[in-house]
Amino acid sequence: MEGLKSLLQQPVVSTLASGAIVFGVQRLVPTTDPNWYKTILRPKWTPPNYVFPLMWIPLKTIQSIAAAMVWRQGHGKELLLPLGLFGVHLLLGNWWNVVFFSRHKMNESVKWMGLFWASIAGTAAAFAPISRPAAYMMLPTLAWVSVAWKLNVDIVRLNMGGPEAAKKNHEN
Repeated sequence: MEGLKSLLQQPVVSTLASGAIVFGVQRLVPTTDPNWYKTILRPKWTPPNYVFPLMWIPLKTIQSIAAAMVWRQGHGKELLLPLGLFGVHLLLGNWWNVVFFSRHKMNESVKWMGLFWASIAGTAAAFAPISRPAAYMMLPTLAWVSVAWKLNVDIVRLNMGGPEAAKKNHEN
């Protein structure tokens, strides 16, 4: 166990482990229609598609470094809650992708985004007693997910009531 802890304390290893979890979960549910997102109405302020990976790559790296800091500075049972919440936030973020992009359940995805946001806030709060810098490192993700949540809500609003209503909503 001590050898594993020593290995996972390295930010590069924890980043790769985090990425492997994300990649693995995303592969469990295939996207049914890769062009679906292009066909739905989105608010005018929607960031270009290339912005999303440009944001998530550094955010995931920072999150992984934060988790490694907590792992390094924490001891025994005090790690269960913060690292458990960290894992939950990874799973909820991926589950939101499944609900929104694979299942096309826009209304339901707003609820999952709220849980995702809360899990990030909870992770930051649980990191704080062990490492304040690690807690602060979760805040950029919280800010970006706040933007994504607002985007999700606006997409739902624009696409309510099917294609005809969506056109009307978009015109207003």
